[in-house]
Amino acid sequence: MVAAKHVVWDWNGTLYGDAEALIASTIEAFGTAGLALTPERYRRMHTQPIDEFYDRLFGGPVPDGTRRSLHAAFAAAYARRQPELRLSPGTRDSLRQTAELGLSQSVLSMHPHDRLLGLVVRFGIDGYFARIDGQRGPDAGYKAEHLAGHLRALGRSGHEVLLIGDSVDDARAAKEVGARCVLYASGLHAFDVLEAEGVPVVESLPAALVAGLRGGA
Repeated sequence: MVAAKHVVWDWNGTLYGDAEALIASTIEAFGTAGLALTPERYRRMHTQPIDEFYDRLFGGPVPDGTRRSLHAAFAAAYARRQPELRLSPGTRDSLRQTAELGLSQSVLSMHPHDRLLGLVVRFGIDGYFARIDGQRGPDAGYKAEHLAGHLRALGRSGHEVLLIGDSVDDARAAKEVGARCVLYASGLHAFDVLEAEGVPVVESLPAALVAGLRGGA
């Protein structure tokens, strides 16, 4: 396998430690609609795009009015938790180590782009990244589509890239473009759900970098 020359980092749950806030906010949102949701069910059912996730949890297509209410309730619940959120443990050390190895880096997230950029700048880590891409526009789509566009903008081929994320969608997006992938067990998914994707699964960001570069950097 060609040595990785570039690391694409996922944001939510990976560099940004908000996995538990995402779960708690979703449970709260579903509760406002009278729908019971447990953390375990969330971790086993989670997927992107979010509307597909809500359909899975609902057991079928969510009525439009209910969907709007769920999105609004989630946004309010997440906004209330966000001021307390911080970078995941090991984020700064992992970014620094990647730079010291001579690899370029970028961020690709389904988080709204302006908010993503604001957070990256707020934490003072924007200087590490050659490119930062969040969701632009109302249609989130699939992460594989965003990853392909992200790599085109960077002028990178998939086989040059290591994607470090925390969800099954990250693993599937990497596979679509021919990139290697390591998953960080942030708590967004059950561990065995991540393992089923057939890529390395680790419990820290430094370990993710080591696993991703082993035998090739």
